[in-house]
Amino acid sequence: MKFKKIYAENYKTYKLLDLNLEVQPDRPIILIGGGNGCGKTTLFDAIYHALYGLKIKNEREFVEIFNAGVKNESGIRNKYIVLQVEFSGMVLNTEQPYKLKRAYMLAEGRVLESVTLWMSGNTYTYGSGSTSAQRSANEEIVNKIIAANLPAELSNYFLFDAMKTSELLKEEQINKLIEQNINSVMGFNKYHQLRKCSEALLGEKKAERMENENQRKEYQRLTEMKSDKEKELEQLNEDYSVALDYANEYQEHYALLKEGRNADEVTREKMQKIEQSIENTLKSEQEYRQDIDALTKDIEKKVIFPKLASILATEIERILHTKDEVAKARVNLLTDRQIETFTSSLAKIIQERYLSGRTIDIASLIEEMKIKQIQDNDIDDPYSFFSQGDINRLKELVYANQSNPFTALDDKRLRLNQEIRDIPKQREMLKDYQRTLNAKDYSLIEMYEKNSHEINELKSAIEKTKEEIAELKKKIATYDYDLPQIPDPQYDMLCKLPDLFRQLSAKLLRAKKMRIENMMRDQLNANLVVYAGYIGKVELSATGSDDISFKIYHKNGNEIYLSQLNAGAKQTVMQVLLKVLYQLGDYEPPVMIDTVMGVLDKESREVILEHYFPDLAHQTILLSTDTEITTEHDFAKLQAYVAKTYTLHRDKENQCTTISEDYFGLQTKDI
Repeated sequence: MKFKKIYAENYKTYKLLDLNLEVQPDRPIILIGGGNGCGKTTLFDAIYHALYGLKIKNEREFVEIFNAGVKNESGIRNKYIVLQVEFSGMVLNTEQPYKLKRAYMLAEGRVLESVTLWMSGNTYTYGSGSTSAQRSANEEIVNKIIAANLPAELSNYFLFDAMKTSELLKEEQINKLIEQNINSVMGFNKYHQLRKCSEALLGEKKAERMENENQRKEYQRLTEMKSDKEKELEQLNEDYSVALDYANEYQEHYALLKEGRNADEVTREKMQKIEQSIENTLKSEQEYRQDIDALTKDIEKKVIFPKLASILATEIERILHTKDEVAKARVNLLTDRQIETFTSSLAKIIQERYLSGRTIDIASLIEEMKIKQIQDNDIDDPYSFFSQGDINRLKELVYANQSNPFTALDDKRLRLNQEIRDIPKQREMLKDYQRTLNAKDYSLIEMYEKNSHEINELKSAIEKTKEEIAELKKKIATYDYDLPQIPDPQYDMLCKLPDLFRQLSAKLLRAKKMRIENMMRDQLNANLVVYAGYIGKVELSATGSDDISFKIYHKNGNEIYLSQLNAGAKQTVMQVLLKVLYQLGDYEPPVMIDTVMGVLDKESREVILEHYFPDLAHQTILLSTDTEITTEHDFAKLQAYVAKTYTLHRDKENQCTTISEDYFGLQTKDI
């Protein structure tokens, strides 16, 4: 994949953006310069969102990203935010051109979207005005084209901010990060998915083969519990990763704030309100889950019975009405109990006073009295087979005040979805407020310590959940001995598939393991200044691609611990990993790097300029300030590899960015 052109209208700081991004094989670099606030990150975002789309939820968000200059000059009525990217990709060894346009307009408070893809003389369009069938068909085509060139889940590996890469390389995250990179870029994830699917199918097949019904139910219950625990573990790991990211980002700031505080009280109050909002949302989410669990446990009473009552309401009303009419007509009749009591008492009196020495068959007399009463009563009861208890239960079923909880729960779900989607934005607002504080904000200490407490709790929860899953696996495994040994080729194949996919994933890792290790070692020796020429080996575990560890060793044999590297060295390690995975992976996308030098020192910058950027990718877009890639020395080192140069300028009066075809006044021909 190669970017050809990026075009944008009315997007953030750009009234109009129209850049040619074509490169040549021997000049693969596009160098884009600009000072802070001039629009480098916005240009980065424009390319990203042209590919994957903007998520504008409401009018306010539309207004926020609409160019302020145009908005002040002529308003936003009937105007579009346009993002358009032209790129090419290889199809059957032939380069295929594509043009993808996304347009957004505000109409009556709603954000309307239109997407158009031009490909091979064909046009595929969908948007807010499309029919469901048209949207589904054309959106699927567009998504397939993007996924074939650069799937969204891999974009963060090739379109990224170099400043943040060093923050990713913390002691507790490195192995997980390496695992994610390798599994995603090398394409091993599909084998994990296949293994999980085959395990699920195998579980279903085992249940079918069980002859004992109770045994089958218990087996299914255990497998469902295991599946739920595995989902819970995935969520815990995600939460743990988020908490670690937060701790890593604010670790140094936290240490400094321990020495004292002098914060802007108003800003701190706003931050506390946002934090409380996030906490309330998470608490509401927990309560929602509890409500769902309660509903599940009592679903018969709250859902099934009310539904059954609504279906049978007419018939039940008829029965109750008939029984009421019969009861009214029989108001003077004796009940069976009354007949038995009265007849028994009367028979005893007659026997004692008038029939001394003779016996009366009281039971027969009671039955004759009951029959006589029925014969004398001409009221027909078609529902005589219902007891009074049955009638009471029918009344309870129909007249009980049972409200369907699904409506309220669904409303709560919709509201929660919106609030949860807003959490990342709220956390970004917290960071923005943090940057605007006049001095140190001591409230960050409480947030940091709270986060640290959550990390410990999540660690314990993760370990506990793993133990529970292991215990469930043991219980599930015991059922293998009770399965009937009936030949079944399909079942026999399913038994082999989970291990097959696990072994296949491990085998593929081992096949590329040596190349990854050797390339990482060579690249680190060339680019990691602090240990240049002294990296003896890089070691990846080969036990399986779902549990990869990563270690670096000195030529003398001792391990070089990643946690002890400075920020610049960590950034270099991550950039080296990117380059190796790019060269060995299944995709060949452009590489786009914002804040290219991040926290690198002078010597490291020179090495990266000479040995890293020139052959990083077949198209590399670098966004830099003049203090990162300097005009005095650094530009000359890249000049031979640069196809195009641009400089972004901030027009404060018109509130927009303009572009010149140079790098802070220099062009390739000037060197």
